[in-house]
Amino acid sequence: MPQSSPGTTANLSDVELVASLAKLWPHREHESNAIKNLFCRAGLHRWRQLDLSELYPEREVRFCFWCSKIKVDGTMHQP
Repeated sequence: MPQSSPGTTANLSDVELVASLAKLWPHREHESNAIKNLFCRAGLHRWRQLDLSELYPEREVRFCFWCSKIKVDGTMHQP
């Protein structure tokens, strides 16, 4: 049986968190233009933050306004 590293549980919970958060923020790539899509591909995202302090008080959650990426505690995720 494989051993799990200490960070595996935290990473799994981040993946589950991102999957649930993706439902809260609409994917906006179809609304943005090609230049904005190019910015996102180059890593220049436009981050927005919802007030989720009641649901996740110890987490910093940001959503890219132009693509589907979500940043949880400074780590970027793709749902």
